[in-house]
Amino acid sequence: MENSYRIEGDTLYADSLGEPFDYWASEDWRHEIRRAVLAEGITAIPSGCFQYFDGLEEALLPATLGEIGSSAFADCPRMGDPVLPEGVTVIGAGAFQGDYSIRRLVLPASLVRIGENALYFGDESRLLSIEVAPGNPAFSSENGVLFTRDKTRLLKYPSAKRKAEYDVPETVKSIADSAFAHSRYLHRIRLPEGLLTLESGAFSFCSHLEELTVPESVTGIPSYAFFCCERLKKLTLPKRADYLGFESVCNCSALEEITLPEGITQLDYAAVGGNPRLRELVIPEGVTELCNSALIDDTGLERVVLPHSLTEIWDNAFRRCTSLEEIVIPENVRCIDDEAFINCKKLRRVILRTGLISDDGWLPEELRGRVEVIRER
Repeated sequence: MENSYRIEGDTLYADSLGEPFDYWASEDWRHEIRRAVLAEGITAIPSGCFQYFDGLEEALLPATLGEIGSSAFADCPRMGDPVLPEGVTVIGAGAFQGDYSIRRLVLPASLVRIGENALYFGDESRLLSIEVAPGNPAFSSENGVLFTRDKTRLLKYPSAKRKAEYDVPETVKSIADSAFAHSRYLHRIRLPEGLLTLESGAFSFCSHLEELTVPESVTGIPSYAFFCCERLKKLTLPKRADYLGFESVCNCSALEEITLPEGITQLDYAAVGGNPRLRELVIPEGVTELCNSALIDDTGLERVVLPHSLTEIWDNAFRRCTSLEEIVIPENVRCIDDEAFINCKKLRRVILRTGLISDDGWLPEELRGRVEVIRER
């Protein structure tokens, strides 16, 4: 079904919607639209319908509306606080993603599903509060923070909420994907004992977060968990967590010390990369692989202790670790990629305790003749 609409001045009046507005065909006028008025009788807004309407400030939604499609209002940076009518049951994935001017959301009692990143507004987010109408069977809110109805899952902490500290309720067992992302006023977050799961990017871009302890009940640290927490000084991870996702503790420019979980078996892509104040790192026993770029750009790293369990060191694992002068390669290592130590400008001594590598072909061309390789077996 094609859209039926008219434009008067800076207002778009829609009588019916069946597809997204064509990105190229609407280029001459979609930037000028400030207001969208949707007629009664419209029950759904198609996926991507108003995406990139970068001048849109207000959308008047009909009482008949039941579903807001994925990315329906995404990338509308001037969008004000939407009034969601009672009767809306679904907000699709990314529906309001990037709409950083939204300050307050009130979710209707009828809402039962919110898609991934529907309320992800980015680093300029002005979101102060999310409220849920009484009687909603799926969601609840407390002090402007969004939870599932039973408060076992924290879904969204408003990024612009002006609080320096926050205690996650004891009922919470899971922190959702990007739940605290871009929360720029928080300095400390206290997590409850009994918390089980962190999801991807849970605390990413928390630019003022200084300290966090992840309780022992958490079984793994997902990708991007603490990505770009640039003031994070102290991070305590659970000892027995069994995985550390890619870029999980990455680009934390104030981090000086970290103890890695004992249960991990590999360091994934840039898992502990881009931390220039980190001086020493002990890789726990049980780790068999340093994956691609595992410790990339740890420019202050002076000492690394590798475990006896290690068997493989992949490309760029130590790339631009420019303070590293000496390293001991343990006895079970059977593979070192020839780009593992690229741009390690101060590296002068490698003690090779493995008999499984017969030549020095793993040493980058730029370091040959400058690095002493000592074989100890």
